[in-house]
Amino acid sequence: MDFSTRKLLGLILLAALASGCGRKPTGEEHFAKGLACYKENKFDKAIPHFEDALIPMQTNALALNFLGVCRLQEGEMEAGLRNLQDAVRLDPNYVPARYNLALAQLERGQADDAVANLRQVVSSSAAPADSHYQLGLAYMRVSAWGQAEEAFKRHLQSNPNSINTLNCLGVVAARKHEFPQAKHWLEQCIATDPKFATAYLNLASLENHQLGQKKEALAHYQAYIDLLPKSQLHEDVRLAMLQIHQDMLVATRQPAHAVEPPKPAKPPEQPPSPPVETPQAAPKSAAPQPEPATSKPVTPAPATVVTASAVSATPTPAPPQPPVRKVRIPLTTKTLKPGNHTQALAYFNEGVALQLQNKPANAVANYTKAITADPAFAKAYYNLAITCRNAGQIDRALDNYELALIADPNYADARFNYAVLLQEQGYSDDATAQFERIVAGNPNDASTHLSLGNLYSRDRATYARAREHYQAFLKLSPNSPLAHDIRRWLDQNR
Repeated sequence: MDFSTRKLLGLILLAALASGCGRKPTGEEHFAKGLACYKENKFDKAIPHFEDALIPMQTNALALNFLGVCRLQEGEMEAGLRNLQDAVRLDPNYVPARYNLALAQLERGQADDAVANLRQVVSSSAAPADSHYQLGLAYMRVSAWGQAEEAFKRHLQSNPNSINTLNCLGVVAARKHEFPQAKHWLEQCIATDPKFATAYLNLASLENHQLGQKKEALAHYQAYIDLLPKSQLHEDVRLAMLQIHQDMLVATRQPAHAVEPPKPAKPPEQPPSPPVETPQAAPKSAAPQPEPATSKPVTPAPATVVTASAVSATPTPAPPQPPVRKVRIPLTTKTLKPGNHTQALAYFNEGVALQLQNKPANAVANYTKAITADPAFAKAYYNLAITCRNAGQIDRALDNYELALIADPNYADARFNYAVLLQEQGYSDDATAQFERIVAGNPNDASTHLSLGNLYSRDRATYARAREHYQAFLKLSPNSPLAHDIRRWLDQNR
């Protein structure tokens, strides 16, 4: 963020000349002219006056502070930093210069130095009102989440309605993996200012990736778009909403239920059905980010302090990069010969029961026994893939989805979930091929048309295919919550 875009903090009382900065300077006239230009935001004209004031005064921390601030405002970062460093060396107890130096260091990426200076600033009775907030931002830059939380809470004590602070506390809690607490802070931020768009975006990201609250995430993504319809992140939010809708459609596809074997003299109890498999996107490494704060003038007593508001916050993450075009090497298995299906069913049913008891390792063992007994048992491969995927064993899950399809090429749910996992792992071309096979066999599969539209819309060269599948989705699901965004994309990409 350019210093020229920032507001300045405070004015100057001449009492400060005599009290904190040594003897009365002989360059008063130059200093007064520089100050007049400074108050009118004519920083380029103020600079030579402050330079002239320094010639006769030689060692005046106040003039150095003003000169440094003006140079920073004019984009002269190196010279401005040197002036502020000289002011601090000249008068280590001169809080305005140390505060300005810390904010300039934070802007330049010297977060450790900024932390050290802001720690000294907040210990002074003359500290500007937002010093703890700025210290919290500096701690965030060095990933010191506990210290950042403490600093933000200290700022909140005197500024209970500070939406930027509440938002940052939500971000910090998310970084500490305290997700319910993060939601609390972000909801409090929204309650304080229902038009604070960034809090809606952060809350939606938290609900989507960490809390699994998809419907709530959709509502908050939409609120963000409504508040900032021209945001640079609009396209990324739209894709996130499309992905949520796709995940919700995936949940409607049933995994293999336990299958009752041929009835013997005394049939066994019918085991319950396993839960529906809902592939979830892996949590993004990047937590939601705070919006840059808006500084307000600070007027410490008894003398008002001149400072430059070098407001800094962790920036909003850049849009995600296009998926890496990886290619999955298919398994070499050509045929799977049927075996003892009755014995396989017994193991399979036991595996389902164990899965419902939240004993995934035991369930895997039984599904494996079922496959050993009957190597062509497609549903056993499918449930084994689901269990492995939930355990984070992605390669094994992919293999078993593929084996399920080798055993039964018409197993639509297995192919859909296989395609979703391929897409999540960056095998976009393989995922596209699987989705295309599904719609070839079932042109009325709305969720697959949506998935293909999402994949094709990532590359301008395939926009025509994206349009085809988005239009098919709208025809099948005209009242979808995503219909409005899809129609807007179609209008913008004719």
